[in-house]
Amino acid sequence: MKDMKRTRFIIFLLIIVLLFISCAVNPVTGKRELMLLSETDEIQLGKQSDAGIVQTYGVYNDPALTQYVSEIGQKMVKISHRPGLKFEFKVMDSPVINAFAVPGGFVYVTRGILAYLNNEAEFAGVLGHEIGHVTARHSAKQYSKAQLFQLGFGLGSALSETFRKYAGIANFGVGMLFLKFSRDNERQADQLGVEYSTRVGYDANEMANFFATLERMQPSSGADGLPGWLSTHPNPADRVAAVRKTAKEWQQKTGATNLRIGRNNYLRKKNRTR
Repeated sequence: MKDMKRTRFIIFLLIIVLLFISCAVNPVTGKRELMLLSETDEIQLGKQSDAGIVQTYGVYNDPALTQYVSEIGQKMVKISHRPGLKFEFKVMDSPVINAFAVPGGFVYVTRGILAYLNNEAEFAGVLGHEIGHVTARHSAKQYSKAQLFQLGFGLGSALSETFRKYAGIANFGVGMLFLKFSRDNERQADQLGVEYSTRVGYDANEMANFFATLERMQPSSGADGLPGWLSTHPNPADRVAAVRKTAKEWQQKTGATNLRIGRNNYLRKKNRTR
């Protein structure tokens, strides 16, 4: 019994130490938060994830289109909260309407979402949203939380036969819990998408128009298994109104005039996905 109490006390101290030494300053908020991944680890995790994503879903083979996507993305990276992070932008060969990102600066858009968007300003807003998930380290934070949960399950299994019996079920639940971002993450990514796209000269009100359309159509997953937008991006309350409000605020902050929409240029580019 004494050995069991001593073991539990040591484990408790280890967790406290881990929490104390594993805090980092968030590049977007400037606040300290739990983070078990260094930037180097984050990039490595991103590279591993990228290899699996490319192998599973395939990259759309159009270098000119990829360059176009990358050029718009890199403009926003330069004025983002992590301009020193090397970003990579890829077009996935899937008709599903989605865009997503993994830690370390890997951002993906499907040919499905490119075909559905109507102008460059909409596209820049969506791309800025995904860049925002990376700059705010949303995936890295999810990974850190998941690791702590896994540590707790492992310790619980070691100390309790009953806990060990149900650990498999609990692990499955944790995996589902961290499958998608929280609504707070989505709100912050929306705000960053508005900020980044406005600062490079686009009218972020177009981003709100796209979200309004998504709410009406609710795109689903595809036959290739790739989830649709609403499966990976939970919809915050009053998203469209919030984006319009933030767009107005950033237009006032920057004093921006003659903001671009870029409909004709975008339509010429997106026709390549058909």
